[in-house]
Amino acid sequence: MSQKDFLLAILHEAKGEPRQSDLFEIGQAKIASETKSTPFTFIDLFSGIGGFRLGLESVGGRCLFSSEWDKYAQKTYMARFGEVPEGDIREIDPHSIPDHDLLAAGFPCQPFSIAGVSKKNSLGREPFYC
Repeated sequence: MSQKDFLLAILHEAKGEPRQSDLFEIGQAKIASETKSTPFTFIDLFSGIGGFRLGLESVGGRCLFSSEWDKYAQKTYMARFGEVPEGDIREIDPHSIPDHDLLAAGFPCQPFSIAGVSKKNSLGREPFYC
């Protein structure tokens, strides 16, 4: 079963929809047809350039809200999706975030990626680890 099929099966189960007795026996065609009739909403926190959004929209999701503090990531997000994410999540009124079915939140990848570590090393700095 692909990751997409697995995610769709979990989303259907979370919505209380009937499913096959064995999660791993759900057919590809059945999931594809159900996805079109079962949209879901999500918010995209720490969105970066929108990787989670791309994936979730590809399986029928609709983004209601996004948040990203990095100005360059915001510019890329704008170019991809036609909207600028809200800024620093710590400065956003929680009541302004719309109700949603799924919360997606990106883990800060730069300090852990080979690109981030290599950049620090090339500048003679210690890599940052949380």
